[in-house]
Amino acid sequence: MKQALLFGVIIVPLLISLLGLAGGEERTFQPRTLMKPLPAIEDAPFVKAGEVKSIDDKDLVLALAVNGHSRAYPINMLTGPRREIINDTLGGTSIAATW
Repeated sequence: MKQALLFGVIIVPLLISLLGLAGGEERTFQPRTLMKPLPAIEDAPFVKAGEVKSIDDKDLVLALAVNGHSRAYPINMLTGPRREIINDTLGGTSIAATW
């Protein structure tokens, strides 16, 4: 009961105040650009599974199979300033690999 009272008396009014919902004020959406958009990666190089030398058994991968075709995107290669999303085609289907 004390938790519900605390929530109703303290938390809810605090959230209303912080979010600017009190007083019927209308807020407008004003997005800010925090960083420049990155160019799409559409021609990433791929290596056959048997030829991979830079991936350890403990490394995480994003694995995908589409229409009988498979591919694994190493998570450590999907993180970085230019590698957030890789646009690809797998098994005749357009995909976006992202982490």
